[in-house]
Amino acid sequence: MKNFMEDVVLEVLEEALETNPEFCRCEKCKQDVVLLALSKIKGSYASSPVGEIFARVGQSDRQVRTDALLAVMQALEQVAANPRHDGRSNLTEKR
Repeated sequence: MKNFMEDVVLEVLEEALETNPEFCRCEKCKQDVVLLALSKIKGSYASSPVGEIFARVGQSDRQVRTDALLAVMQALEQVAANPRHDGRSNLTEKR
């Protein structure tokens, strides 16, 4: 079983990081953003090959991506205001 919205959130997060270079790119902050965003949007789960096809088709829906972008942007703001990383993280790490 897989939540296919996680794929959408990860894609949208990478796009958002491209346009927001000031945001921390450490793994802890990125994971926090993903978890917060996923908690705000409806999941899209599949446990069979047919269900996976429907879930993947839904990923390209404009409203699904818009909802994911809104959730990611809100999560980015929340994590930036309250980061949980320690001072030893590479805060400007780039991919």
